[in-house]
Amino acid sequence: MKRKRIQYNELTDEIYGPKYWTAPKLFLMGITLLGLGFLFNFSLEERINKWLVVNLSSNEACPILFEKAELSFFLPKIIIRKPVILGNCFGQVNNRLQLQDIKIAFNSPSFYPPGIKLHVEINEGKTSINLYPTISPFTQFVDIEDTTIDTKIFGVMSSDNKSAISGIIKIDGTLKFTSWNVDGGNIDIKSKDFSLPAQNIKGFELTQIQLKKLDISTHFTTKSTMQIDRLDLGQSGTPIELKLKGNLLLSSTNFLSSVLQLQGPLKLSNDLLANFSFLKLFLPQDNTSGTYQMKINGPLGNLGPPQIK
Repeated sequence: MKRKRIQYNELTDEIYGPKYWTAPKLFLMGITLLGLGFLFNFSLEERINKWLVVNLSSNEACPILFEKAELSFFLPKIIIRKPVILGNCFGQVNNRLQLQDIKIAFNSPSFYPPGIKLHVEINEGKTSINLYPTISPFTQFVDIEDTTIDTKIFGVMSSDNKSAISGIIKIDGTLKFTSWNVDGGNIDIKSKDFSLPAQNIKGFELTQIQLKKLDISTHFTTKSTMQIDRLDLGQSGTPIELKLKGNLLLSSTNFLSSVLQLQGPLKLSNDLLANFSFLKLFLPQDNTSGTYQMKINGPLGNLGPPQIK
């Protein structure tokens, strides 16, 4: 059949024909995709909430309550709204630790070990915790970076809900896990404004003591032994100057049952001994120099008084 010749100033008839992607079709397809996306998101979010309730809220040893968990596909992440750690976790059933939202987000792929790297962010006031766990079928790592802790949050661990230490501390390190058990790593803890707040110690009133420096460096030597390479508290010119070394023998069942073994020199200033004369009751009577040897030994949850010579 001979085709009709089209002049240079004419258009083909097909242009005037019906379009396949018409406005109604595009609208219906958009509604369908939106509905499927909503149903998929709702179903997955509901499953995540149920899983978290079972694994967090229903854990009798350490229950963690929360309002709800939200799932975001844009920059994939899970947001746990208004989490509350109950005092059972710290042996203080009447206390609780209220946190801001906990965010768990995809960070990057991991090539060693092969897997994915997540970012867990926890905030509460001046406390900002940033954990980067690497999930792998072989070995797991947790990197601790840019983490700052206001020691006030430790108050939940005491019966009067007051922390025995004060200051802002910074934590960096890496923990290695095999089959979700600690297999190695290192942790460094530092502070430049560390102090002991006013408190009552065995019936004796103690005013605030500014120590300024806190410097702790540790690493694992075995799966159950964390070597404390350095624990420096205070500095030259502060009321207390303490330098300890030792080990923390980790309990596989209860962290507070882990045994702390430390020893090293202790120096007390003359002003401290004069202003708090009751301290001499805990010091050897035949040593009034202000320089001593201290030893700490016992479970974390029930540390006895330090031995001083």
